[in-house]
Amino acid sequence: MLGKTHLVSSEAIALTAVNYYSQTNHATVPIVITTLLFASVGLGSLLPDVDSRNSELNKTPIFGFIYNHFFINVKHRGFTHTIWNVFLFMGISLLLEPHHFLISVAVFGVSIGILIHIIEDSYSNNKVDIWYPFGSHHSIKHKRLIHYKVGGFTEQSMYVLFWVLLVVSLKNAYLLYLN
Repeated sequence: MLGKTHLVSSEAIALTAVNYYSQTNHATVPIVITTLLFASVGLGSLLPDVDSRNSELNKTPIFGFIYNHFFINVKHRGFTHTIWNVFLFMGISLLLEPHHFLISVAVFGVSIGILIHIIEDSYSNNKVDIWYPFGSHHSIKHKRLIHYKVGGFTEQSMYVLFWVLLVVSLKNAYLLYLN
């Protein structure tokens, strides 16, 4: 999946979840928390592709430097696309929560963005081995009802649909914070 689709879909899913939480619990999530989650989920949604030369993050000076010094010879969709990264960031978030709540929220958001990214990539024609190095997707043959080609019609359609969901979620969030 292209970076722009990862970003839009992850933001739409996260904001929809925050809105749903606010509406079902009749307690609006503070705007600082919502904004922090929104930004950190966006970062997390792009982070697994730090091992790809063409990723959106690697076009920035900081991540370009990281790629050139640490990931230039790393296989794309290797260890950066594993469930272990989600567990790592969630663990860090849990450790930080009692003393640094806002940092904990940001790290949690990054873990959610990574998780959404991995789930999305698992439906592409290029599979992801989420248990690497303990398993191999080549040994597990499964047929998926839904799959897409990176940059293809299905992904472009998903991009448009997630934009619609994001706009609706932004409108709902605006209405929630108005009350």
